[in-house]
Amino acid sequence: MPMLIFPGGYGGMVHSDQGRVSLSLCIRRDQLQSARQAAGSMKAADAVLAHIKESCRAVREALAGARLEDDWLSAGPIRPGIRARAFDGIFLVGNAAGEAHPVVAEGIGMAMQSAWELCKRLTAEPVEMLSDHRIDAVSADYAAAWRRIFAPRIHTAALIAHWAMTPAAVRYALPLLRRFPGVLTAAARLSGKAASA
Repeated sequence: MPMLIFPGGYGGMVHSDQGRVSLSLCIRRDQLQSARQAAGSMKAADAVLAHIKESCRAVREALAGARLEDDWLSAGPIRPGIRARAFDGIFLVGNAAGEAHPVVAEGIGMAMQSAWELCKRLTAEPVEMLSDHRIDAVSADYAAAWRRIFAPRIHTAALIAHWAMTPAAVRYALPLLRRFPGVLTAAARLSGKAASA
């Protein structure tokens, strides 16, 4: 999915079936307000699309002649960060445990991997062996593993998202990225998109 960068946000656009294109994005609340004010009586989603087209020539060209097939869907706000791992014998996985900025598209992968990490620990012994003391030990082990595995992804995603939402930073970084493409590989490893060789 090619990354789209526009003032106050980022997103991606991908071809799907039957000539359709799907656009997904995140936009800062202050930029959403500005786009809505600039658009007058337009719906919020249409105002955001107008903002993106105005600042991103590639989107303008790709969507020339396109028409909206259905209503826009939205969710939010996102709440990136690391949260508690367990309390009173309740273990958290997926976004409940911690959420990365969607710029790295790792949400589903992190949810599945965190559930697998927890299940691996919970099923290591027969269920009748899971006393309160053992649950506390599993909790501590899971929390440590979770941080080791996911904290770098969450921090990397936050860095990439903030970079992407700052057009001047993107403009100045692009020549460096062209000169040193290994930086992209390192970022992909830190975000969970690529494994170390």
